[in-house]
Amino acid sequence: MFRRRALRRRLAAGGAPPVPDEQLRRLARALDAGPTGAACVPAGPARLAVLRALRFPELREPAELRRLPHCEDPQCCNPYHYSRLCEPETPPPPYSRIAMDDVKPKEHGENTQDARRTDHERLATGSLATDGEERQSWETEWCRLAYWELTQRVGRQFSVRVRAVDVFGGGGGTGAGRHGLCLDALDTKEPQVEQVRKTRAKIGLGVTLSLESDGVWLYNRSQEPVFVSSPALDAAAAKALLVWRVAPGHCLCIFDPSSPPPAVSLPHVGPVDPRSVRISFAKGWGPKYSRRDVTACPCWLEVLLAPPS
Repeated sequence: MFRRRALRRRLAAGGAPPVPDEQLRRLARALDAGPTGAACVPAGPARLAVLRALRFPELREPAELRRLPHCEDPQCCNPYHYSRLCEPETPPPPYSRIAMDDVKPKEHGENTQDARRTDHERLATGSLATDGEERQSWETEWCRLAYWELTQRVGRQFSVRVRAVDVFGGGGGTGAGRHGLCLDALDTKEPQVEQVRKTRAKIGLGVTLSLESDGVWLYNRSQEPVFVSSPALDAAAAKALLVWRVAPGHCLCIFDPSSPPPAVSLPHVGPVDPRSVRISFAKGWGPKYSRRDVTACPCWLEVLLAPPS
């Protein structure tokens, strides 16, 4: 357990103002509960200093943070109720930011133009997730989820009607107030290969997908990075970012319904689905990877967003 005296010293060392005893008790309980804890801890003006002292030492201002959808108090200082925004101005490791001028022609006769394409452009169908169960009509759901292991679909499409949905592994804890798609509960048709088993074991708390006023947000709540490819992200960055790396504890707006990317059709490829987002757990893909396409990733998710009403 977090001892309040040690916690008070840690907060003081981090520059936080004195915290009242009751607030300190609630903060200690929240830290003991860890990422699965749901209790808010009001902090008022001390919020930024508390978050900097306990989780985000490089935090400069509140604008760098975003509260998780389940957090109910705007002044909450539970460090597990926040994610840091991904910043395109400060690129993560080189493999996540791919400059188009640096992409070299690949083997087997593939030209540079092909190497620059995302999965959305290379695949003959804009979405892989239908897999024989395509439904033409949308009801009240705002998205559907399809989980894949390499090229194998696992389970059926999962319709999402609530504003925020969790996608997590068996260690993600449905008993901790999490609601959504538990990957370990899906019926696997075939024995898992070793790389799939290892990756599945790392998913843990997984991700939260949330439909908010300014777009669809992804919150990475696992201990491993996740990798995202979205036509909306490509359009926003002029195709300079093929796959985004979202580090643990970080978040990213993966789609803005108010300004969706235009539907396009590419020569010899056909229509590209502008409302399909792909998310790989722990493993990245792209022209500078041995995994060129998302279908080479051990565990990945396709998010099919509902068409505009």
